[in-house]
Amino acid sequence: MSENFQKYSKLLQIDIEHFEDFFSLLRCITLEKGELFLKQDDECQYIGFVKHGTMRSFYISESGNDISFNFHFINQFFADYESLLYYKKSKLNIEAVQRTELLILHKEDLKKLYEKGAYWQEFGRKMKEKLYIDAKKRIEDLLYYTPEKRYINLMTENPSIFQEISQKQIASYLGVTPQSLSRIRKRIFIS
Repeated sequence: MSENFQKYSKLLQIDIEHFEDFFSLLRCITLEKGELFLKQDDECQYIGFVKHGTMRSFYISESGNDISFNFHFINQFFADYESLLYYKKSKLNIEAVQRTELLILHKEDLKKLYEKGAYWQEFGRKMKEKLYIDAKKRIEDLLYYTPEKRYINLMTENPSIFQEISQKQIASYLGVTPQSLSRIRKRIFIS
């Protein structure tokens, strides 16, 4: 337990007294590149935590376009929380961008933790606050910044993304066509 506690307690923000309760409920799984964690129209059953690799959340539009919504990197939680919390069919797909190791927690186990008391309710609140802030940041990026600025921010925050994720998926995430992304990259690297 001590190795896992040292590795994950700070990231998960769990004290030693509660860590074993939480960690015993987690399962470790590996997804291969392109393998789905969640498929559109299924109900989300798990919260995932990336141990190694990268995950991508994306929508398929009515016209059949693949629209990248978010990327999830090492030490990040992810799920379709609306589906998870309200037992709704998901509009999202979540896939492994590369071979990815995950820790997963079933939603019923999370609810059991919440029922154990205030500590776990606070844990859930903090997790939801983090998700809210991440979602707000994503929306603000799309509303306030030009595609060029979004590209620069992405390069600054996640430089490894460009080795792991296709240009088409990055373009979709930025809200531009692959051709526009190519022009943006050209302008940035020339200046």
